[in-house]
Amino acid sequence: MDTRTLKSVYKQINKEELKSEKIELAAIDDARKIISNLGNSERILNDVEIASKEVVKEYVNLKVRIEKVKDSAKSVIGAETNIKKISDLIRKGDDVLRKISAQAKELGISVNSINEFDELFDFTQFLSAKINEAQKYIRDVKDINSQI
Repeated sequence: MDTRTLKSVYKQINKEELKSEKIELAAIDDARKIISNLGNSERILNDVEIASKEVVKEYVNLKVRIEKVKDSAKSVIGAETNIKKISDLIRKGDDVLRKISAQAKELGISVNSINEFDELFDFTQFLSAKINEAQKYIRDVKDINSQI
């Protein structure tokens, strides 16, 4: 082989080596970009894991609070029976007040001079107002309870 051919072959081999090095370098650059993106992906996946755990934790806390609300609502709604009993007592008290008033009138006595009349009157008036408030609270709680 002559020297020119040898030089030509050498140049050709050298060019091929350079091309493969460029290919290798390009592949390394691609690998670096992918590694960088995968690093970002790992952060995203970690954030998803952390957020997911927080959602589950908050959901469990919410369920516990909802159960507490339901238990409290049950107590409030259950008070309706007692409120009915109180209402019945107030009606009986009103009947007694009418009787006292009629008897005092027959005897010519002022009802204002009877301490029990004033006390029963004040008590029935006060409790009637409180029952109205309690019934409003119960309606509100029933509405809340139906929504959960």
